[in-house]
Amino acid sequence: MAYDPQGVKFVLTAPDTESTEQAFSPWKQMIYASAPARFVPRFMYKNNLAKEWYPDGTAKVMPYGVRVTEEILIREYGADNVAVCYPDDLDKFVGPKTVAVGVGAHNPIGTAFSTGVYSNIFGSTARPVNSAESERIYFHPAIRRHRPKVIVGGAGSWQIVKTGNQDRLGVDCVIIGRAESVTLELFQKAEAGEELPKSIEAPEPSPDQLVTPHRRSTYGVVEMTRGCGRQCAFCSPTLETRISVPPEEVLEGVRANTRNGGKIIFPVSEDVFIYGAAAPFYVPNPHAIVNFYESIAREPGVEYLPLSHATIAPAVVNPHLIKEMSGILLDKSALRNRNSSHKDKKFLAPLIGIETGSPRLGALTMSGKSLPFDIRDWQEIVVEGTNILNENNWFPVYTFIIGLPNETEEDLKQTLDLLHRLKNNKVLYVPSIFTPLEDTRMQDGKALKSKELTQLQWEFMMTAWKQSRDFGEMRDRSRAYFKIGTKLFYYLRGKHVHGTVFKWPAMRFAGVSEEKLSQHLYLNWDKEPTQPVQQPRLIPKHRKQTLEELRQVNDFQPFNVYGTSRDADADRTGADNPFKILSSYGSNGQSNGCSTKATEKVEEAVAGD
Repeated sequence: MAYDPQGVKFVLTAPDTESTEQAFSPWKQMIYASAPARFVPRFMYKNNLAKEWYPDGTAKVMPYGVRVTEEILIREYGADNVAVCYPDDLDKFVGPKTVAVGVGAHNPIGTAFSTGVYSNIFGSTARPVNSAESERIYFHPAIRRHRPKVIVGGAGSWQIVKTGNQDRLGVDCVIIGRAESVTLELFQKAEAGEELPKSIEAPEPSPDQLVTPHRRSTYGVVEMTRGCGRQCAFCSPTLETRISVPPEEVLEGVRANTRNGGKIIFPVSEDVFIYGAAAPFYVPNPHAIVNFYESIAREPGVEYLPLSHATIAPAVVNPHLIKEMSGILLDKSALRNRNSSHKDKKFLAPLIGIETGSPRLGALTMSGKSLPFDIRDWQEIVVEGTNILNENNWFPVYTFIIGLPNETEEDLKQTLDLLHRLKNNKVLYVPSIFTPLEDTRMQDGKALKSKELTQLQWEFMMTAWKQSRDFGEMRDRSRAYFKIGTKLFYYLRGKHVHGTVFKWPAMRFAGVSEEKLSQHLYLNWDKEPTQPVQQPRLIPKHRKQTLEELRQVNDFQPFNVYGTSRDADADRTGADNPFKILSSYGSNGQSNGCSTKATEKVEEAVAGD
């Protein structure tokens, strides 16, 4: 297609680190959101940011959100008025006739959960690679010279407003939230020369506003579900209406990717196990899920089919479903590890939020994660679920959040105890520091800084990282470099940035003997875990059912496209809400002497759900 040499009316782009399909592993992008740019010069990674172009010079691969915006604009203005390009090609499409440039923003400033730890461990002034790559767009000579309106949207767009960087970056309008309902109106205003709002909180799009792109997205992303319903206080998607995208619409997106050369399809979801489920949503609909993945795996051209986010409780509810999914997905995995029993050593790595080992803290912040089981048995759910996943060559990526509001030392010790119980399991860990995210019930909470971490918090961080390092494929020489490098980092910089509380946890990562560390740290990692796994209890609503009866609740039920909001979900769980009993009980069902104030907080959290 021949575009106007004086500039295309609307140009869309996103940082190269959000467009790359490096190693066909979506988790590779986490490195760019974590590694500090000041210590990782661009020449060290730019060759990994492989790009593909259409003959007209536009980008063949772009993040899903950018593709949605492209589709909306093309429907209104036609393909010749919309160009999607990589940042280095902006000067080819941005000119005096360009009205607006739309930018996809996943982590533009570097204030997401993972960034709080992984870049700032080197100091509070460190910023991740992703942030540096974003600035290459905002300060691009073509944009600065021709001054089109700059409209930013995406999961991380709120960072620009919250950190006060909007004027510095020259951003005219920031869209916060799902943008489908406001995208066309904003670009029309830009075309008409009207003033744009500095920022706009987009209302949740209605079902008829959902858009399926017809061009290739990064990692072949297609939407599987929206919303969640588990009501975690630190998460925004749980506040959205729960939607399962019909299979025929998903396949339309799949084919849009494969016919444009895509080899990987990544169905994204906040929880793959809620797909197509009716009431109660937390019991999987196995036929809907299996048919969904089978239909994609059968599509010509689909070589890789990774798993998205998930929750752990459904694995305990229906272990057979895990086995069925493994039969479909393992051959389509790009991941390999020597610990896999698969003939080609392949494994699956869903991202699962465990967040804490403390049932008390879990009740305050993520009361729905345990459903249909009792949150008092949170550790049993996690350990049993992990065993089931590992048996089927699922080596999950577990996230934990340190510094959640109301966290106590006892909560941290229970979290370390859970980590120890999982010592012999096949797990990768991504611990992070609590960051209050926009549009969550914890958005006004206090962000914890890495220099404020206690020794116990650092102990969890470094122990989790040690487990991930030891589990991952790594040469002995690389492991030696890690150990030596950790000691050098502590004495040259770490102790000055984080204080002496960082020392002994860092020494565990560096390989100092547990005999020496036991004098300084809570956990003795050399001891083998001895606590047996107990069968988790069902919530009162389901106490009279067997697990076999419960897993059949959604078995053979019709596919449910549109779920309900969180308010309706709260009613659905029943008046006998199981979480109110948590105020005076610990993880083993014994009284833990919680204060009246803690009791009130639990009840307030439940009432708020």
